[in-house]
Amino acid sequence: MTREELLRWLETRRPAPPAELRAHLESAVTDAELALPDHLAELGRRVLARVADQPSGERELALELLTADALVTYAFEAQAEADPAGLTSLAARIAGDER
Repeated sequence: MTREELLRWLETRRPAPPAELRAHLESAVTDAELALPDHLAELGRRVLARVADQPSGERELALELLTADALVTYAFEAQAEADPAGLTSLAARIAGDER
């Protein structure tokens, strides 16, 4: 999925995120050759990894944590829209347990 396609999908979400969170979401979005749920989950993992790499960070990382949370939440939302039966598998992939 391209960055532009994903940004268009994010624009359809309701309720819309606050402007500051939306800006962080948009800055996290990249192109990827993944289905929408996996793409969102991967972006969420990347943002969370950046936060984890800054263990001394405190309040300034709160928006990054919210961004990671929103991306993973959107991954589940996209999976539920596409195929609810795939939610368990998506959860396993997000957790790194891809059995």
